[in-house]
Amino acid sequence: MTECYFCVLWGNVIIRREVIEVPKETFLKLSNEKQQKVLDAAKKEFARVPIENVSIKNIVEDADIARGSFYQYFESKEDLLVYLLKEKAEQVSNKVKEKIQETDGDLFETYIFLYDMAIENFMKKEDEDLYKQIFINIKSSDESIFDLMKNTKPKDVIKYCDLLNTKNLKIENQQDFMVICEMLNAITRKAIIKNFKRVSKEECRSTFLKEIEYLKYGIIKKEDKNVKSIK
Repeated sequence: MTECYFCVLWGNVIIRREVIEVPKETFLKLSNEKQQKVLDAAKKEFARVPIENVSIKNIVEDADIARGSFYQYFESKEDLLVYLLKEKAEQVSNKVKEKIQETDGDLFETYIFLYDMAIENFMKKEDEDLYKQIFINIKSSDESIFDLMKNTKPKDVIKYCDLLNTKNLKIENQQDFMVICEMLNAITRKAIIKNFKRVSKEECRSTFLKEIEYLKYGIIKKEDKNVKSIK
């Protein structure tokens, strides 16, 4: 499956779409110190309020840059947030690849690992407020953020697709695989959100694993021969 579909928890990555360059080349030409100053100011503002209320004015003032300079670096605040998220994704990319190889490409074990990695990274004290705003307010920011991320193509993620084992899945084509991934996306995202709502980590993970188990093995007893196929 060369054009497969994969999720990294905070958004979907669709291989066959056009790449969006985030950030602009002018930002990458800045010194590391200046880049970090902009990113730190952005994290502070995105952690403060939902994305629709994020103020570019606050970001540029905190980063000590001109407002015009911001648009030389990023098209929008959504672009900037995507870059922040992508940066986090790239930090765990090699670990995800290793996990896929360890499990012989098991899709479900990979999602469990992604969930555990998400909780480990997103719930850190220094980042918790940022990711809480993103996930708790996911409905209001869905169109602006996740649609944009669907057009972003991190190179490391593309490698994973061919490593996933689809031979034991009840699918006939790529579309079927996408449906399964969308279901796993929804289950995983919901479980992450529950953590930010102060439900115990143990309860969140237990429920998440049960939902993964239902999806993997089904909810109909195998010995029930009276069950008809859905057409």
